Amino acid sequence: MWRAFGELDAQRQFSESGIPQPIQHRDVEAWCRTMRVSLHPAEIVAVLALDGERRAVEAERLAARRPRDVDLEDDDP
Repeated sequence: MWRAFGELDAQRQFSESGIPQPIQHRDVEAWCRTMRVSLHPAEIVAVLALDGERRAVEAERLAARRPRDVDLEDDDP
């Protein structure tokens, strides 16, 4: 399961803004077929859950790097 997640994570696509795209069931299926590994359905669910956590952490990291909105109201009376 860890090996599957690590290899799928390393091969994932990213949007133009750097957001990691989710691992799809078809990605897991292709990995299993290519590697000749059979994952139990619960292991596939776990791989996809790890993916969700990984993407959440990356989203927080990207949000922290974005400049904060600045209040552009004029300070003059």
